[in-house]
Amino acid sequence: MRPQLLTFESIKESIRQKTTEKNRIYFGKDFIIVTNNNHLLSHMLLKANPVTLHYTMLGFVSTGEAVFTVNLLEHYLSRGNIIILNRETIYQLEECSDNFTFNILILSDELIGILFPEKEPEILGRLSEAVLPLHAAEMDIALSLIDTILKILDVHINNEPAVYDLIRAIIRFADGIRRSVNEREEHTHSHEQEIFNSFLKLVNMHASKERGISFYADNLCITRNYLSVIVSRVSGVTAKRWIERAVIMEAKVLLKFSTLTILEIADKLHFPNDSFFNKYFKRIVGVTPMHYRKSKP
Repeated sequence: MRPQLLTFESIKESIRQKTTEKNRIYFGKDFIIVTNNNHLLSHMLLKANPVTLHYTMLGFVSTGEAVFTVNLLEHYLSRGNIIILNRETIYQLEECSDNFTFNILILSDELIGILFPEKEPEILGRLSEAVLPLHAAEMDIALSLIDTILKILDVHINNEPAVYDLIRAIIRFADGIRRSVNEREEHTHSHEQEIFNSFLKLVNMHASKERGISFYADNLCITRNYLSVIVSRVSGVTAKRWIERAVIMEAKVLLKFSTLTILEIADKLHFPNDSFFNKYFKRIVGVTPMHYRKSKP
């Protein structure tokens, strides 16, 4: 069976194989910390194919630059940014500079459940902000919390309550920054930008089943034509194209990293049959689903 890419256990094993003396690393049962990460993960992430996460990762960029596509949107990362990649996120590393370095905190689904048994912070939601800017003082606080975790584990390797409290604090801290950023942006976002953002969230949630523009217009309580005009004006890309991007992104993940047959994928993506799915995929990608599945990463 072909394994799903980048589960918590698979990323743990990949990091074990690639670590050097320059890296300061801790492997816990439910979490991983890596500091001074200079291309430790980029060689695994820089692929031609999008992938789906089966864990949560917070990356704190210290040097260099990179470009990620997360749930259809392209994000530019530089020093002082946090990137948050959550469970079920579809993402792709497009490019990164030679000096791209970041500290990472990787959490299993089980640990997220332990840390937040009742309600998770919004920053852990699939459609939350993927990249947040930090002031220098804020980055220092986040990195000092990570450093404190490592110091505790150096002395008391089994002191899980204290470590869990600090991990929870890091996530709460990042969520507070997310709220502050949103409050600032509320004063500058136009009404059209807000409609586009809502449209994109709906597309990420429903594109595998709903490919008609009218569905999204109805959910936003506006006309189909008005939605089409706004999306094109704000993004420079048609609403139809955004929907197609989401469908193709999910199809690529299923083709590369699942054992489903072409027919089963067509059914999962709510195509009437595999022939229709083949024509749809080839029209947009340029090759058939089977040809894409057999191609190298």
